[in-house]
Amino acid sequence: MRSFNIVSSLMLIVSAVAVAPAAIYTGDSSSKDVQLRIALANAFIKSSVKNCSNPFAIEWYKSDTTESINHLKDNTVDIGITYSPAAEQIAIKKGIAKDPAWYTWRNHFLLVGPKSNPAKISHNQNIKSQFSDIYTAAENGTSDLPVRFLTRYDKSATNIKDSSLWLSIGHVPWATKYSPCWRSIPSPTAARTSLSIEEDVASKAVIFKASTDEPPDPLLNPAHILVGKNAKYEKMADRFAEWAIGSEGQKVITGLKRMGSSCTPVRLLTGRRSSKMAV
Repeated sequence: MRSFNIVSSLMLIVSAVAVAPAAIYTGDSSSKDVQLRIALANAFIKSSVKNCSNPFAIEWYKSDTTESINHLKDNTVDIGITYSPAAEQIAIKKGIAKDPAWYTWRNHFLLVGPKSNPAKISHNQNIKSQFSDIYTAAENGTSDLPVRFLTRYDKSATNIKDSSLWLSIGHVPWATKYSPCWRSIPSPTAARTSLSIEEDVASKAVIFKASTDEPPDPLLNPAHILVGKNAKYEKMADRFAEWAIGSEGQKVITGLKRMGSSCTPVRLLTGRRSSKMAV
């Protein structure tokens, strides 16, 4: 049985790599865990075998965008699914990845905080104004309760997104020796993560800003597929990209749901836009 690998940023990878896979999938869809990597891997394998491909396995590796592109460069992986259009285009220009970067799905971020709202931000503000008020309230230190912004600070798509928002308003709180605004603590900021936190925690929080599906929205986080320029299993990698942006792959992506607080299924991701290119 052939073995391919995927990372999360996603990678369809060649076998016999130095890094151990986080999981291996063979097309068995018995798992009830609601995770995109499981759904995509198993559905692609089943679809391929149904269309007369020999059976194969997919190895899934954990990674961030930077590491994914480095793995493509080292020919450790054949496919990376990443969240940085600028980094993706650089990888293409340097001959690390093939052109184009395929727009595959849209992830969504939320700005979530306590109901007490010590920073006194308004739902009617845009996200940059909200970040600015959070920073000002934290620096002034005059609120009844301390104001802190919690970040994962782990190079994840979430961390890159909140860092870009701080930079967009001219602040770099993590670069100072001590900033009352900044705390490096795992925090739920992605829409699908907000559905996973304990009910008693969720009941004390409020969503101050939620992403829309429109490209100018700074809280929208599009994912793109990169196929390595020197992919060992290039034909299979290309086939996966075409499948993921096609009707079968999009059905898997948009069909991924998790129960919300009102016991109503909530869709976690939206599908790609009509453009196949990275934007």
